[in-house]
Amino acid sequence: MRPLHRTFPRLTQPFRVKGVPMLTFRRTPLLTALALALLSASTLLAAPARADEADVHYRMALEHKRAGHLPDALREAREATRLRPAHAAAWLTTGTILRTQNDLPGALAAFQRVTDLEPNSSQGWALLGAVYLRMSRWQDAVEPLRKAVAFDTHDASSWANLGSALRHLGKPDEAIAALQAGLTQVPNDSQLLNNLAVALRSARRFDEAAVALRAAATAQPNDAQIALNLAITLRSAEKYEEAIPEYERTLRLAPTNTDAMFDLAVCYEQLHRSDDAIRAYGRYIEAIRPRDPAAATRAQERIQAVQAH
Repeated sequence: MRPLHRTFPRLTQPFRVKGVPMLTFRRTPLLTALALALLSASTLLAAPARADEADVHYRMALEHKRAGHLPDALREAREATRLRPAHAAAWLTTGTILRTQNDLPGALAAFQRVTDLEPNSSQGWALLGAVYLRMSRWQDAVEPLRKAVAFDTHDASSWANLGSALRHLGKPDEAIAALQAGLTQVPNDSQLLNNLAVALRSARRFDEAAVALRAAATAQPNDAQIALNLAITLRSAEKYEEAIPEYERTLRLAPTNTDAMFDLAVCYEQLHRSDDAIRAYGRYIEAIRPRDPAAATRAQERIQAVQAH
């Protein structure tokens, strides 16, 4: 029988152990087996170690995000996705940060990764649809938002966004149906009521829109946008007397809202309350002139027209 060391002739040379220069060892079959076992173990542990490292970076991203350090949060989230490309939560965090930074194409790509990795993620679909909406890509927004409300029927924001997308596509009836469906799941939600009213107004169903907005205003009495939408709805229905108090309430809640200032002046003008109209136009001119001189000039022409009568 051949000597064992001759079976492995290249493994019988002495070698030095780092940090122990005075000692030498001879590679034997036993040491070789141990080395191979350790090598195999380290190979098996490499992937989980990288996965754990990805989670560390993800948690650091969340901490930075909570502290408002968005560039640091984004760097850590991106490192987490580099280490683990299938880290859906890190992609979600990446997308929300990019959306906050107004990098909508980047946010869109991140949320698409989320929905690729987790097709049943209601949050992923909701955020994807919301970004499409902000990009005015109305048609692209519809399918993700439909999926979002299918996976989470109580997601009021996605119902509201779905209604908005359909309304912008010139489909008021579908928008109304979607928003009414949302209200069956989330009754009396002010955002849904507000968007329903806007859709009803676009369909010239002013009385129904006013009912929805009064309900929204009851739920959110300090919401200036709801107050303004109610005022606009009443003015569109030529109910100027009813609209005036709502415009005044809007301006108490948002004193610099120039849209409300101008519309209030129009209501006074329609009711032939000339002095009130001139004062309201004057207030509008003072507020709008620094950023839109042309609008101020048009309002001055309205004052002249009122004075002429």
